[in-house]
Amino acid sequence: MAEQASKKDRPGQGERLQALMIGHGSLVIVIGLLSGFGLMFKLLGEVAIWPIPWGIDAELPGTARGWQAAHVGGILNGVLVLVIAKCLPLLALADKTARRIAWALIFTGWANTVFYLFGNFAANRGLSGGTNALGEGSLAGFIAYLPAALATVVTTVAIAAVARAAFRRAGAGKASA
Repeated sequence: MAEQASKKDRPGQGERLQALMIGHGSLVIVIGLLSGFGLMFKLLGEVAIWPIPWGIDAELPGTARGWQAAHVGGILNGVLVLVIAKCLPLLALADKTARRIAWALIFTGWANTVFYLFGNFAANRGLSGGTNALGEGSLAGFIAYLPAALATVVTTVAIAAVARAAFRRAGAGKASA
């Protein structure tokens, strides 16, 4: 039977938010890393991992550029969540504001992960909810587009709030003239 954590070992609200952000950000990074296999398989034109002597001829959907974006973008989105998790305590935010920023960035990480992955399965690359210059609309394209479109607004507002809080905090430490 596992020991129960004492009250002092239990995380407070800020630590809980940080832990949630670290967990979600790390999972987004894992998916970004795994998407590197999609890139490799797309470039090779088969599902094969050296030194295994056999592969499976398979043409992955999407483009090499799309899988590269899923790989690198997933890693960077996860790192964004991790970095802000580390920064939040420094900003002396109200609990409600910190919670909103944390969940906004967790949403951002997952929304962009969905965009990158589903965009590879859509002729329109998930850049609109319907048909565009790249191809016809589809369910995969809509699933890619919708959360990413929302995330553009949510992320911009959240990062602007972080910048505002950081400058406000920096100004609070100025010596008066």
